[in-house]
Amino acid sequence: MSLLLQSSPLLAIALCAGFGIDPLRAVAIALALALPAAAVGTPAGDLLPVLIAETARGAWLALTPVAITVAGLLFHAAVSAHRSGKTSRATRGHAGLFDACLLLGPFFETITGFSVGVVFALSDLRALGVVGSLAGALALFSQVLIPWGGLGPGTAVGAALAGVEPAVLGACNAWLSAAWLLALLPLFWRLARAAGLAASRRERAEEALVLLALGGLLIAASQRVGIEAAGLLALGPPLLWRLRSALGRREAWRTAAPYVALSAIVIGTRLIPLLEQSLRSTLFLRPWPDLPPIAPFHHPASLMLMVTLTVLAPLPARCSLVVAAVRRAFRPAALFLAYGILARLLGGSGAAAAVAGAAAERAGLFRPVLVPLFAAAGGFFTGTNVGSNALMMPIQTELAAALGLPVALVAAVQNFTGSAFCLVAPMRLGVTAALAGEGAAAGAIGRLIWPAAGLGLAVAAAAIAAALLVRAE
Repeated sequence: MSLLLQSSPLLAIALCAGFGIDPLRAVAIALALALPAAAVGTPAGDLLPVLIAETARGAWLALTPVAITVAGLLFHAAVSAHRSGKTSRATRGHAGLFDACLLLGPFFETITGFSVGVVFALSDLRALGVVGSLAGALALFSQVLIPWGGLGPGTAVGAALAGVEPAVLGACNAWLSAAWLLALLPLFWRLARAAGLAASRRERAEEALVLLALGGLLIAASQRVGIEAAGLLALGPPLLWRLRSALGRREAWRTAAPYVALSAIVIGTRLIPLLEQSLRSTLFLRPWPDLPPIAPFHHPASLMLMVTLTVLAPLPARCSLVVAAVRRAFRPAALFLAYGILARLLGGSGAAAAVAGAAAERAGLFRPVLVPLFAAAGGFFTGTNVGSNALMMPIQTELAAALGLPVALVAAVQNFTGSAFCLVAPMRLGVTAALAGEGAAAGAIGRLIWPAAGLGLAVAAAAIAAALLVRAE
């Protein structure tokens, strides 16, 4: 009975997703169930102080994704208004398809997050004549760098919950993502052929080299800069190479100016030691020594807001744009706040440890399989990297101890696999179908893109198997 109570918040999220219940309502139900779950392992006299303390700690964890949510949606609204009425990028057959889905889409997603990459990819796909469910599936390739999406708040939350440095988690994730990118190419080529934009042998060779370079740059950048800048730094050279023919057009530079400015500022504040130290030391907040600090002047949300204000300044409708963006940000911000509190209630009360221990005991020799499977379930049922890590990372850290595996590796598998399964989360498929229009259906998109999530699971399982073999030697 105790174990059932302690696992009830996780079961509630799964059941709500299965019945199509609104995600915000689902996490509210899970939070209500987290109270008796926390009470099971907490002495009666300590319950209220534990609930208050863990709620405050969860709110602090959620502050970063909430701030980036608001800033990212403001930035997107400002840039969209700035680009309104301007000509779209020239289409280039299969080459344009590859760039839209695997370079430009991930770039926009890395800048702002929240499936903005899908919106931009679908715009280019329509110009190429690709519509419906096939367009929706191809547009979801823009989500392949979700661990760095929105400048990496989900990865930051995962690192904090696992007790791992964000840079270490990002570096581990980069290796997994590099392998996944190459594994995805055959699936992308197959869908491109179905769309009537098959790749030539030369295009396949170049695209394989581009993704190989992107993976290598992602690994190198993750070891040099923080998670906020690594995705941008890695995507820069491949994008410049692929779009080199457009660089001579003034209109292209004018359209790209806000993205270039934000990328340069984020990367500069991570690569220039004197600037980084100055911004961090101006104001440094750390109310809990075991939770990540916040330096407001160095925070990616602040940097994004600075660029956004510059873009908004000449726009006549800037006030209405700000109001609309803040309203749009309310639901995801509330969702991230609720998930942050839920994660701390489950972790701080010992409920997550109890669930992990019971699962490991019952799985026996198959315990290692639980790590990627739990991660996949987190991504599938929550549809966000923040939600997936908040829900599953407390359990995964306990599994790491039970398996004798490095916490950083298990945390990376959780972060990566949860992100991969966000592609096939029911809510994401539904939103993508609505954006694609033209008869697109969530089920049809899911059937086309599910192999991508399966490949992510295979990469994660291989990483766990390799670690177990190394430990056995």
